Order: sequence, then C-alpha cells, then structure tokens
Amino acid sequence: MHRDTYLQMPLNELLKACSIKGFRSGGPGGQHRNKTNTGVSLKLVKFGIEIKSSESRSVTENKTRALHRMQIALATEIRENPLPPEKLKFPGSQGRIHPSNSLFPLFVAQVLDIISSHRGDIKSAATAFKLSPSALQRILRQNKKVFEKFQELRKKNKSI
Repeated sequence: MHRDTYLQMPLNELLKACSIKGFRSGGPGGQHRNKTNTGVSLKLVKFGIEIKSSESRSVTENKTRALHRMQIALATEIRENPLPPEKLKFPGSQGRIHPSNSLFPLFVAQVLDIISSHRGDIKSAATAFKLSPSALQRILRQNKKVFEKFQELRKKNKSI
C-alpha cells in the first residue's frame, strides 16, 4: 500500500495495520503506572516505523497518541513522488488548518514531497496549494516534528 493510503485510513484501521505491544513505563503517574502495561508501542512493519506512547495511565489514550504520532512520522519520514498540482487541494480554509484536522498529516506529507522534489523551495509547495509561502510556513510551524523536517529539507538542499 502507498503511504497516502495509510494517512487516509481512520485510526482504527491504521491500528489494525500496526503490530501492538504493551509495556511498563517509568515516570510520573503514581503507583499504578509501574504495575500495569499502560505504555503502547506501535510498529508499522511496511515502513519500519515504531512509535511509543506512555504519557497517560490509560492504554486507550496512549494508543490514540501513538496513532497520531504514527501519522506524523509517516508524513515526515516517507517521501513519495509529488502529485501534480491539479490533483492537490488545500484541506483547510482561509489559509489555515489545525493539526487536529484528520487531513493534516496527508497535507503535510504532500507539502514535504513537493519541497523535497524542488530542492527545499517552499514557494513551489505554497503555489500548488494556492497559499502564500508565509502562510504555509506558519502551518508547518504548528507541529514541531513537521517544522524540523521542513528545516532539514531546506538545509540539506542548500548545502548541495
């Protein structure tokens, strides 16, 4: 399956595509934290991505957090050939999209594909989605991992 297929899956379908392991984790959370396996480790074997979450004492919350992290990891780490601009549509409105939007990881993946294929140039990605470069950069800044990947792509291509 293609990366974008995984990014468009509902979270419960993505969970089925991953191998799941529970683990005990240290840190804050009281006496129950270390007595139960509340930590969650998800692995998407096809791409070799493993994500862990253990912030909460709830397995369900940790699974949800891990799934969202898995989507962002797929979007930032796996590069594909960019789609033609006529097939791209900005999933937000008025130049904004919130990271909680279910289409945010797919949008980020498509933006990073374009930036990567255009040697770190954000203008080409902004033009493809009918955004200004500054609006696109503001969107990418909303997620630390996404913005770090964007900076890495720009830096890598400037040194060539």
